[in-house]
Amino acid sequence: MARRGISWAAEVLKRIRGLDFPVKKDVIKERLKDLYWRGIPMTKILDEIPKEEFESPAELLHEISQAIHKLEERGEIPVTSKKGINWAVEVLKRIRGLDFPVKKEIIAERLKDLYWMGVPMSKILDEVKKDEFESPAELLHELAEAIRKLEERGEIAEERV
Repeated sequence: MARRGISWAAEVLKRIRGLDFPVKKDVIKERLKDLYWRGIPMTKILDEIPKEEFESPAELLHEISQAIHKLEERGEIPVTSKKGINWAVEVLKRIRGLDFPVKKEIIAERLKDLYWMGVPMSKILDEVKKDEFESPAELLHELAEAIRKLEERGEIAEERV
């Protein structure tokens, strides 16, 4: 089954919703204790991160992607494409500072010139039926669903993560 990095990132954001940043790693570990990435417990991935505190959700996702890379380099997990994770971090960087709820056209402007697996963000956003997003997690979830729909129709290839 295809596992999209963006869906995984959206799940992390959903689980940390309501936390005030900066936040300690122990608090993050508690929120993500039953989450797995490719069969690896999130707690193991978080243990790879030397930081004990995170300033923002974007920083957290970036550090998690770096930790996965470390585990791959040591051969503890198979090398994979992390495009989805890195892409979700890029989305978060580009929407930083926006006050939610936010209109789709504002998101489209912030994400112009961004591609996912070679697909322009405008095509993915066209699949999203909502005109407004309540949170960054909701935005990532809706984008992941749009990608799934495009994959099901064969308009883009599935990302194997």
